[in-house]
Amino acid sequence: MQQIEIEYKILLTKDIFTQILNDYQDQILHDYIQINEYYTHPLLQQKKYMLRIRTKNNQYELTLKRPINNHRLETNIQLTKEEKDAFTHHQLKNEITQILEDEGIALNELKQQFSLTTHRYDIILPEGTLSLDENTYFNQKDYELEFEVNNEKAGYKKFLEIIKPYHLNYTHNCPSKIKRVLDSL
Repeated sequence: MQQIEIEYKILLTKDIFTQILNDYQDQILHDYIQINEYYTHPLLQQKKYMLRIRTKNNQYELTLKRPINNHRLETNIQLTKEEKDAFTHHQLKNEITQILEDEGIALNELKQQFSLTTHRYDIILPEGTLSLDENTYFNQKDYELEFEVNNEKAGYKKFLEIIKPYHLNYTHNCPSKIKRVLDSL
């Protein structure tokens, strides 16, 4: 499945994270742990692509994100445990592996060197999904508010309304999770 990912996100302090979590407590639809295993390759970094396998509720999803018109083109494929293992052994063939090979990225050169664990709280709003993320990587924690929307303008307006009571300033998205992990190395 492919979709254009339109999201607004900002890093939070632990106190602001806790305050927003408390304020939206009654609206939390889901709360769960997800683990992102990130894959690196010089061409992925050069092209500003992101490749990961996400584990959530004993299910696996392979995701490739590529830049497109100030957003990201996201390709997601659900995997079985056997398919996940085949991918890690460079033996899986699917739409994403074909894109990588077409881009000159050899599957056997992909490196999985780190992961990030997120405790995510999802709140469904008419404009999109608001997620509060507590992220852990390399014995570090950070806190993030992410708003994934369908309509860029309406979503942006609602995002500004959400963060205003917390005196947060938004000018652009905070660095991605993978960038923060790489920067911490």
